[in-house]
Amino acid sequence: MLRPVGMSSCSSFTSALPLPIPDAMLEFFLGYSMGERSATRSASLARSAAVADGTRHTNRIEDLDERIDGLVMIMRAMWALMEEQGMTPEQLMAKIEEIDLQDGIADGQVRPEPAECPSCQSKVAPGLRACQLCGTEVRPDTGHPLSHL
Repeated sequence: MLRPVGMSSCSSFTSALPLPIPDAMLEFFLGYSMGERSATRSASLARSAAVADGTRHTNRIEDLDERIDGLVMIMRAMWALMEEQGMTPEQLMAKIEEIDLQDGIADGQVRPEPAECPSCQSKVAPGLRACQLCGTEVRPDTGHPLSHL
């Protein structure tokens, strides 16, 4: 069936068209138009999600930068104290090599061993204070100034 211009429930859409429009074509145009709006909205939501994800990563990077700055300050303070006590750069390098080899690999990284939970005997990943399975505390907060690192 042909619908005369201006007789549609969407008269603003069809009034711009000069000829009568078949119902199927009108449905196609309306569906396309709505789908296009939906696609535009989906794209907008995707952009918003990407921005939020980027913000989260930016915040994480800023947090890591702050931690690194804190570690640099601690290292400078420690070295100043060690120099005041007569420590030489050679002694410092020897101690760094010794600590590096504690995990059996000379790779410039410290890899702490997983702890064993006293309650369920599962391995607890380094960096966790409590067992991920039963919640038992395996690394208590000692109040050591570097324990949060």
